[in-house]
Amino acid sequence: MAKKFRLRDFLNRHPALDKLRIGFLAGFCQFGINFVDHSYRVIKIIHPSARPYLSSEKPCLFGVYHGRMVGILRMVPRHKNTVLVSRSRDGEIIARALEWLGFNLARGSPAHKAIEGTMQMVRAAESGQHLTMMVDGPRGPKEEVKPGIIRVAELTGLPIVPFVCSGHSNWWFRGWDKFMGPLITTRIVYIFGEPLRVPKGASEDEKEELRLKLDQRMKRMREMGELFWRTTPGGRDNTNIFHNDSQWDTASGANAKNALV
Repeated sequence: MAKKFRLRDFLNRHPALDKLRIGFLAGFCQFGINFVDHSYRVIKIIHPSARPYLSSEKPCLFGVYHGRMVGILRMVPRHKNTVLVSRSRDGEIIARALEWLGFNLARGSPAHKAIEGTMQMVRAAESGQHLTMMVDGPRGPKEEVKPGIIRVAELTGLPIVPFVCSGHSNWWFRGWDKFMGPLITTRIVYIFGEPLRVPKGASEDEKEELRLKLDQRMKRMREMGELFWRTTPGGRDNTNIFHNDSQWDTASGANAKNALV
């Protein structure tokens, strides 16, 4: 019986072709991201205690869903943001695109040089950089916070600012993370939640409790983003209208204060 053809096996036997493939896909991602990024409009909902990390040089550790990573484009200035990316083949594509877009990178994942990636994040934090981690990466389960971000928060001393974005009109890519691709000219709501601190020397039980707390908080924020488009069809043009929770309540009828704390 003939062996089934697999592109991955073929590329493993021809590294030069694999490098060309990665370069092409990275360039395509960069072009596509830039094109979409310049077309959509952002509405921001910011928890009061998260504002100092967005309006000053005060660094933090952003926790982001892998499938919503498109939102990192406008969180903070890109050159001030170091993103942890896996050293896998797919991670290489993402890394090249992010580097071309102006981000700083740390490379590592549980299966590929985890300690090296973590130490790069620690050094970036010491230099005053914001950090960004995909809480459910690199392989899921989808939208389930893993322990890695808790460990990095303890080592760096930075608070975790949970982040979720939700587009009004999207296409959803296949894959374990169900990646959100906002359609051209759509609106996206950015939600920055209450920071979560991990104390030095926290016990394993305390870390697990904090992981569950972050997981629950981000799930509520995701629901809030979905509620936003149901209660305010088409979104709002004024991106500054939601600078405090009471204004959000008035604008949408949703209880943002209870959703974010």
